Amino acid sequence: MDFRDASPADAPLIAAMHVDSWRIAYAHIMDPAYLAGGIEAERLATWTQRLEHPAPGQRIIIAERDGQPMGFTCIIGGADDRWGTLVDNLHALPAARGTGLGTALLARGAQWAIEGWPQTGLFLWCYSDNLAARGFYASRGGVEVEDWDKPGPDGRTLPEKRIYWADPAILLR
Repeated sequence: MDFRDASPADAPLIAAMHVDSWRIAYAHIMDPAYLAGGIEAERLATWTQRLEHPAPGQRIIIAERDGQPMGFTCIIGGADDRWGTLVDNLHALPAARGTGLGTALLARGAQWAIEGWPQTGLFLWCYSDNLAARGFYASRGGVEVEDWDKPGPDGRTLPEKRIYWADPAILLR
C-alpha cells in the first residue's frame, strides 16, 4: 500500500471515494434520496473547498494500491483543546474493506498527530447506528466517551458518538 498527501486536484477523486463509501456504510442511516443523487455535488463542493482552503492543521492522506485509490483519511491536528486531533474522515472503498487499509490509515493519522501535537489525544465522531465502524474503532482501543446529535448533510439530525484515544500510540502497535 502506498500513501500520499492529497492536492487540490484530488477533490473529484476524494469526493467519489467518499460517495462510494457512504452509499454502502450509511445506506441504513442517511436519507436514501440524498444518497441516490444530491450527495455527489455536495461532496465535491465540500472537498474542493477543503483542499483549496484547508483548515489549520488539516492533512488528507490518500491510500493507493498499484496506483489505484483505495481510501483516504482527513485529519485536523490539534482540533480540540480537550480531545486533541480530529479524524474527520476515514473511508475505505468497498473493495478494500477487510484488507487492513482502515487500520493503516488510522495509524498514519495517529503517527502524524503524535509528531505534531504530542501529549494530546485523537478522536472522531461516528454515527451511533454505524455498528460496524464502532466495532472497528473499539477493537483498536477507541473508547466511546460522549453522545451528540449532529445535523447531517442529508438534512437529518443523527445521533453520534465521540470515540477517543487518550494515547494515539496504541494505534501504532
